[in-house]
Amino acid sequence: MQRSLQVIFLLILAMALGLTACSKGDSSASGSDGKVNLTMTIWGSENEKKIYQERLDIVKQTYPDINVKLNLVAGDYDQKVQTMIAGGTAPDIMMIAENYQAYASKKQIIALDDMIQTNNVNMSERYSQDIVNLMKYDGKQYGMPDRAGAMVLFYNKDLFDKAGVKYPSKDWTQQDLMNAAQKLTVKENGKTIQWGYYPGSWWPQWMQLIYQNGGSLFDQKGKSTFNTEPVRNALQFMNDLTFKYGTGPTPTEIADMGNIGADPLFAQGKIAMETTGFWNIGSLAKVEGINWDIASIWGETNAFFNGFTITNASEHKEEAFKVIEALTTLDGQMPLIKAGQDAPATKAGLSSDEFLNAEYGGKIINMAAFSESKIYAEPFNPKWNEMMKLINDKLSVYFNNKASLEDTVTQVQSGLEKLYP
Repeated sequence: MQRSLQVIFLLILAMALGLTACSKGDSSASGSDGKVNLTMTIWGSENEKKIYQERLDIVKQTYPDINVKLNLVAGDYDQKVQTMIAGGTAPDIMMIAENYQAYASKKQIIALDDMIQTNNVNMSERYSQDIVNLMKYDGKQYGMPDRAGAMVLFYNKDLFDKAGVKYPSKDWTQQDLMNAAQKLTVKENGKTIQWGYYPGSWWPQWMQLIYQNGGSLFDQKGKSTFNTEPVRNALQFMNDLTFKYGTGPTPTEIADMGNIGADPLFAQGKIAMETTGFWNIGSLAKVEGINWDIASIWGETNAFFNGFTITNASEHKEEAFKVIEALTTLDGQMPLIKAGQDAPATKAGLSSDEFLNAEYGGKIINMAAFSESKIYAEPFNPKWNEMMKLINDKLSVYFNNKASLEDTVTQVQSGLEKLYP
């Protein structure tokens, strides 16, 4: 009898401890006051974290019972959040960019379609179709785009005026770019002192040319189309700018200038045009003595974007969706816009007076270039990182004029066929 009582006592004690443990575990997600506690990871600077916190404070006015702890992840963001997921400490909300499909393919983030419908979010009112497609995988929406600044053309107005060249417009073609770049290239005593355009070898620059040519990296069945005429023509165009027409600095010339990139060369007035993202606006606003503006790219281009996703491990997915939905309203994006940190992804943000009429360096520039840009269907896929390494390894040799076009496209095509059998 005594032994039976001991067993019963131990069972009761075990149940009590278990209930206590459960209670402690639940309290990390839902407080005793009925409030829900979420975690959210982002990358960026401390100043950017301040803006995100300001945005979350705005969201909290609508959802006072949802607390969001913001975690700025320094260093290798993807590696660190993967470690968090593997260790059972995944955040509820994650900021993700181009490689969101890798997370989606591993079922680490969830599709949002059902919650978008349940919460009556009109995605076609919130985003243009090309931007909303940036975060789709396998036909489903995996993120709410937050930032989506298109790549735009920066140009030096004084250098254009001096050369008698009309300012660039969204109606330009690749040939217009080539013609202007040649007229804007200046030599003295046989040495180039000013280049018309900096083509570089960065993937957004060559990839946009492929899609402008009507090409792609894959066909509708997912098979590689790298060894095709649109791709060949784009790569040839890039190399011709530098090595045939001399309108862009060669790797040797760049090395002679100290291996500085396009942005500082443009700021120094050594190149008349460059294609890059929103971030260069803030940099140029601090440079005195340069008369510059931006224009939409001549045809389709890409967007530098990120968005908010919800992890599969989150125990409060509905509340997490409410937060990311509110963050991507005009009110939720306004601190980002007013701080001039980036181009918002939403229609309302891009068309707002605060965005269009913002002053940079004491002047208003053509911010409508972002909303006027058309984004091509970027070939994001779960093997994006492996794909880009494979392609860039070969193109880096080609763009140094040390490999033939034929060998380059053949080798890349072969590599892609092995990567995507």
